[in-house]
Amino acid sequence: MPEISYCGRTEAELTSAAVPYEVGMSRYRELARGAIVGDSYGMLKLLVSTDDRTLLGVHVFGTGATDLVHIGQAIMGCGGTVDYLVDTVLNYPTLSEAYKVAALDATNKIRALEVFENESP
Repeated sequence: MPEISYCGRTEAELTSAAVPYEVGMSRYRELARGAIVGDSYGMLKLLVSTDDRTLLGVHVFGTGATDLVHIGQAIMGCGGTVDYLVDTVLNYPTLSEAYKVAALDATNKIRALEVFENESP
């Protein structure tokens, strides 16, 4: 049975509260460590505010989820942003690399939204 752990808010909570957010995803199969431990189904999801780029939620499913979630919990507790994860060096090969992959995914989506908003009349 896979481990499941999360902290912060869920997509359903953010949607019902009309909080603007973006999702950043990382799948263990994309990570060297995921291949090493043989977990091709695990994933990490970040919920990021599109207003101030703070982390609103972290959801982890797979090997080490209960340990991995604490990284996001610490960043959220300090008011950290997705940019911190993009700029931080995370050990390789570890599952914590999933934070950087998910942060880059969310950042790219937010950047695409900003470009679209600026092009709209």
